[in-house]
Order: sequence, then C-alpha cells, then structure tokens
Amino acid sequence: MIVNELIKRVITSLVLLPVLFFSLYLSGLYFISFLILIFFLSFYEIVKNTNKLLFIISSSAILILALYSFHFLRGNSDNSLMLICWILTATFLSDIGGYTFGRIFKGKKLSKISPNKTYSGSLGSLFFSIITLPIFNLFQLSFLNENLINFYQLKYLILTISISVICQLGDLYVSFWKRKIDIKNISNLLPGHGGVLDRIDGLIFVLIFSFVLKHIGLI
Repeated sequence: MIVNELIKRVITSLVLLPVLFFSLYLSGLYFISFLILIFFLSFYEIVKNTNKLLFIISSSAILILALYSFHFLRGNSDNSLMLICWILTATFLSDIGGYTFGRIFKGKKLSKISPNKTYSGSLGSLFFSIITLPIFNLFQLSFLNENLINFYQLKYLILTISISVICQLGDLYVSFWKRKIDIKNISNLLPGHGGVLDRIDGLIFVLIFSFVLKHIGLI
C-alpha cells in the first residue's frame, strides 16, 4: 500500500515537475499562464468543498498572495531562477521526506489535527530539505562552472529549516481544514497527492515567507 502510494506520487511528480520548471525557465507568458491555471484549479477545489463566503474569500486572498510571491521570486535573473528552484525543491523534498519517514518509521504522533503526521516524519522533512544545499551547490559547479548562490552560507541552512517547518505547518493547517469538513483529500485531480491544494498546501506559506525575506533583502 505504502509503495503503491509512493509510486503514484513519484509518477505524478515526474509529469508535473518538468511542466513547472519548464514554465519557470521560459518565464514570461508561459509562467503567468501556469500560475493562472493553478489559481483556477485551486479556487475550484475551495468552492467545491465549502459554501462559507468568508472562508472562500480569505483562502482565495492567501492563494493570490502566494502566487504573486511566486512571480516576484522568479524575477528576471539567473540568480532569482536558481533561488526559486531551490525553494521549490526544498519544499517538495520536505513533503517527500515527511511522507517517507513517517510511513517507514511511524512513531509518536505529531498532532491530533493530522493522525498521519509523526515526529519521525517531521525529522525526515528536515533531513530531505537540508540535503538540497549540497545538491544545488554541486549542480551549479557541475553544470554552470560557478556558484550563482553559495548555499553553504549559514543563512541558507537557517532558511532551509524554516522552509521545512513552515511547509509542515501549512500542511497541518490544510489538514485541520479538511478534518473540519470531514474529507481525506480536497479532490482527486493528482493521483497519489489528492488535489492541487493537497500538493501545494505547505508551499503556499513558504512562498509568502520567502517573498517577505527577499523583499526586505535577507535573501
């Protein structure tokens, strides 16, 4: 069961991630079109699962802010492209690490909000996020012959840990919402993941957090 779900997740990611990174690389209209698609799919999922106007408005506002942050972080330079690709990878690996470690090692539950979240999963999230630092430094040296960004700086280690923690909190927030309306997945658009919001729940808050840091010049 665990293996089958993990395979579904991997296959879905192998289809979606190239589309995401391709639109990021081309930027411009391609990236904007991708963001618009994500918004409408997510908005459909929100409206589909609740009829509370205040919640729909607040959730949509958060989603729009996150997508604007995404566009802002992409920027127009090679450095900004490298930075956003790293942020995305650290977030996605945090999710994969939490799922993998939590399913394999199990252990004490992290919160009553989501019974599938464990302390082992939380540690797995942190570990998988942190390994992006040497991976991206090695990638730059191997393919670009230079370090556009030195990810061995202490601030990126702190940022990595923050990204993983915020990603997990975002996941818990959406889990709390799903529990309140008694559903497992927001939709079934993405095999192995559920809905679009199931996949980007943690990323939404990571993007807003990263936007604030870049806006004030910390990254």
